[in-house]
Order: sequence, then structure tokens, then C-alpha cells
Amino acid sequence: MLQVALDDPGTTAETWRNTALDVLASNAEQENLIEALLALATSEGGLDRHEPVDLAAITGEVLRVCRPGASRRGLRVQAAIQPAVLDGDPLLTERLAVNLIDNAVRHNVPDGYLTVTTAALDGRATLSVSSSGLVIPPAEVGRLFEPFQRLHARGTPDSGGHGLGLSIVRGIAAVHGAAIAARACPGGGLSVGVIFPPTSACPGCDQKSKM
Repeated sequence: MLQVALDDPGTTAETWRNTALDVLASNAEQENLIEALLALATSEGGLDRHEPVDLAAITGEVLRVCRPGASRRGLRVQAAIQPAVLDGDPLLTERLAVNLIDNAVRHNVPDGYLTVTTAALDGRATLSVSSSGLVIPPAEVGRLFEPFQRLHARGTPDSGGHGLGLSIVRGIAAVHGAAIAARACPGGGLSVGVIFPPTSACPGCDQKSKM
């Protein structure tokens, strides 16, 4: 982009400004890709720490940050944030929530919906994110959790990202011993639920509770 502007004798100040904005956007995209790759590598490396994690508080904060983007797209946001505590890594858990909610906003459709819930079921912390979007063939849902997989080409309403968001979710869930249930929503969109093990299933948690 810079070389094109340099080679064009008719380049104006406005052209330079637009070129600079394009370069900044490209740099930001590369930074996001690097961050996503690092998160994926970290999630696959196992957990270095176990501690009580307030999934409800984390999800509530992530949703608060994502709401402006959802509002700009006209999304109807519904949240039912109930107490849910798990044993794990708080930073990785936050990344899981960020990726799920950001994915639901990014790949949604204008004037669609987004539903986020947390709860504790039989001592298991759960996070569920459902959203409208383009139609996903049920047989293709599993492929969404593979790195760099995108079902729709760039330029479609769900374009954006690098196809790493859900693969990172899968990696983080795996190192926490959590189960993922995903299904295509009727009429378009995706529903993803993450169910963490009971807190007593965390190695060393009994010892921690006695300290």
C-alpha cells in the first residue's frame, strides 16, 4: 500500500491519510492474529494454575465490553448471569468467554439476537452462548472448532476474524476438562454450551479448601 502511494505522482494528503489508516488496520489485524495464536498455544500447553474462578463475573464483564458492538449491529441481547464457580485458570477462562461472545457478535446478522447464560448445574459451572447468523449445515458444526476454518467466504455478513476463535475455545475447554456441546440453530446461527467439571474434580482442590 505504501509503495503504491509513493509511486503515484498524483498522491494527495487525503490519499496518504487513507493509506495510513489501511496500514494501521492491517497491523491491528496481524496483532489480533498473533494474540489468537498465542492463546491457542497457551491453551494446548495445559494449566499452570488452578484457583476458584467466578465464571459469572467474568462473563458479565465480557458481555459489558461487547455490548456496544452488539448494539451497533442492532442485536437483541439477553443475558441470564447466575453464580457459577469453577476451578481453573482465570485468564484462560476469560479468553474462552471473550471468544465465544465475540464470535457470536462477529458472525451474527443485522438485527439478530444474542443470548448468554451462566449457571451452576449439579456443581458444574456452565456457559451458554446462542446467536442468530447465517445457516450452518449441522454436519459442518464440528469443523468450526478446527483452526483456520471458516464456512463462509470473506465479504459475507459473517466475515472477519481468522477462524481461530472457536478452536481456542475448544483448547481451553479441553485443558479444564470441560465438555462442549454445539449445534446449529434453526434458521441460522450457532448455540455453544461449555460445561466445566465439578469443583471437587480439580486436582488439589480438596487440599486448597482446607488451607
